[in-house]
Amino acid sequence: MALHPDFTTNPYVYVVYGYGSTYKAKVVRYTYGGGNLTNPLVLLDQIPAASIHNGSRLLISGGKLFISTGDASDTANPQNINSLAGKILRINLDGSIPTDNPYPNNPVWSLGHRNAQGLVQVVGNKIFSSEHGPDSDDEINIIEKGRNYGWPNIKGFCNESGEQSFCSLNNVAEPLINWTPTIAPSGLTYYNNDYIPQFKNSLLLAVLKGTKLMQLKLDDAQTKITATKDFYVNTYGRIRAVCQSPEGKIYLCTSNGNDDKIIEIAK
Repeated sequence: MALHPDFTTNPYVYVVYGYGSTYKAKVVRYTYGGGNLTNPLVLLDQIPAASIHNGSRLLISGGKLFISTGDASDTANPQNINSLAGKILRINLDGSIPTDNPYPNNPVWSLGHRNAQGLVQVVGNKIFSSEHGPDSDDEINIIEKGRNYGWPNIKGFCNESGEQSFCSLNNVAEPLINWTPTIAPSGLTYYNNDYIPQFKNSLLLAVLKGTKLMQLKLDDAQTKITATKDFYVNTYGRIRAVCQSPEGKIYLCTSNGNDDKIIEIAK
């Protein structure tokens, strides 16, 4: 879910969800009013989906809507530029395709993704993603226009036998950090508020399998992760999403299947 950046004037709510027995996903814009969502407008449809690997994180940045899609449990999708699966997609807020996308009349912004479940913009307009690896190599990536992130040919860094040639030929972007064993990274936010000073200039990562909140401290140029620190390990179970309020409080959403909670973190 994402809200229009000028929500008071344009009370639009953007959502992505799966539907149908044959597994597809769609992006829909609703109008909010009187406590209800009305006037659905389908912006993008027929996104391949499955019972796993659906991505489905939305981010509005620079007046564009970015959508993460998983490989839909089909490794043929991420390297196929004509498939909407295994990608970061970028469309205008009315559903049209921006003229400055890397591929003409195509919503694909980057390719080669397995299952990106977090998207966030930091100061300077960099976009970071968190992504699930297979049995290894969960990743944090900086998302760049037209770049290839390697899946399924590459896991994590270009450091295994046979990977270097694919990386060179396809301009593969390597992650900032990876995790083996996997931790199942999910929601992602950028914190740069004085309310909790120790989190300034950090990515905050919700972790499912690892059942924790992780701080990823960035350097001044926001191109490297300089340190990591874990919080609330095994305290709330699987954590799906993280966000912050304008004053700087942090909110976590759990994903345990029952008795889920919203947790507020304040000073």
